[in-house]
Formats: sequence, structure tokens, C-alpha cells
Amino acid sequence: MGYIETWKKVMQRPSDFYREMPKTGGYTDPLTFAAISFIIYALLAALLTILFGSGTYMGGMYDGMYEGMYGSVRGLGFFAILMTVIITPIAGIISLFIEAAILYIIYKILGGMGSYEGTIRLISYATAVMVLSWIPIIGWIVGIYEIYLYIVGGMYVHGVSMVRSAIAILLPTLLVILLIAIIMAWIFAFSGLFFSRIFSNGVILL
Repeated sequence: MGYIETWKKVMQRPSDFYREMPKTGGYTDPLTFAAISFIIYALLAALLTILFGSGTYMGGMYDGMYEGMYGSVRGLGFFAILMTVIITPIAGIISLFIEAAILYIIYKILGGMGSYEGTIRLISYATAVMVLSWIPIIGWIVGIYEIYLYIVGGMYVHGVSMVRSAIAILLPTLLVILLIAIIMAWIFAFSGLFFSRIFSNGVILL
């Protein structure tokens, strides 16, 4: 099945796709699919940025990674586009392996039976949304849909319920939010203690 046919099935019938997707068979096919998706995204996002300026593209789980890259390409022309098309799939594939390792561990903790290779495969095919992620506003919508693809893919690859799969996918985000909240609480507590001491010293001096 070629790229276009695979893309259509992932986007239109994700449950059928992931149910039928081989859990093994090597990394070549899924990573090739992901690389093509990243290249399409890089090319269209760079062109959009050059034409309309930075901040016009949005969406997808990889969007923040490339914001600085595309924010600086306006006015650089063909060379900038070429560089982003080369760098984006490389950075995307590297991040994909890291992300798969994190999700694989979380799924295992939740009782998942899938493999690391299977996790790579489900994430690679979920990059199908990158083809549309460069479009303003729509990028946010397909970004949410990408999370759904992860949940469905994880459910079939790791043999868990949709609820557990959703927990596995959303848990890293919740942990990051919790960590930020703890850090912010610590900062406010420290600053409050700091200013209270200054105020106390000021009162004593007066």
C-alpha cells in the first residue's frame, strides 16, 4: 500500500488500520511514511511562513519543535526551505524514537503487552496528520485528532482498553502540567516568604 492509500486509511478508518497493522516487520515502512509526512509538513509550513510570516501555522504534537525553525525562514527563500525540509524529518524521527520509548514504558506499567517496535509503528503512522497541521486553525483540530490516533493505535498495539490507552497518552502531559504547578507553587511560596521577611525587617527598622 502506497503513501496516499495508507494516509487515507489512517485518517478515515484508524480503527481498521491499527487493527490490521502488523506489529512487527521492521522499521523501514513506518519510518518512511513518517519521513514523508514530516517533509510535506516542513515544505508547506516553510512556504506559508515565508508568504505570511511566522505564527501562521499551528497544530500537531510536533508543532512546538519547529516554531523557532520556521519563525526565522521568512526572507531567506529557497535555501531556508531546503534546510527545513532536510532537518525536519531528521528531528522528527529522532523525537519519534524518544516519544515511543516513553510511551512504551507507560503502556508496560499499565499492563500493555505490545512491543517497542509496535509503538514506533503506531506513532509513525499517526504522523499522517502532519500533512494538514500546517493549515491555520485546522492545525489545532488535527492536533486533537492525532491524540485520538495515538489512543486507538495504542489500544490495538498494546492490547489495552481505550481508557488505559488514553491514560498512557495523556499521562505525560498531565505530569508536565503537575510539575509546572509544583514549581509555580514553590516559587510563589518562596517569594511570599522572601517579601514577608523584607516587610518584617522594614517594620523593625521603622
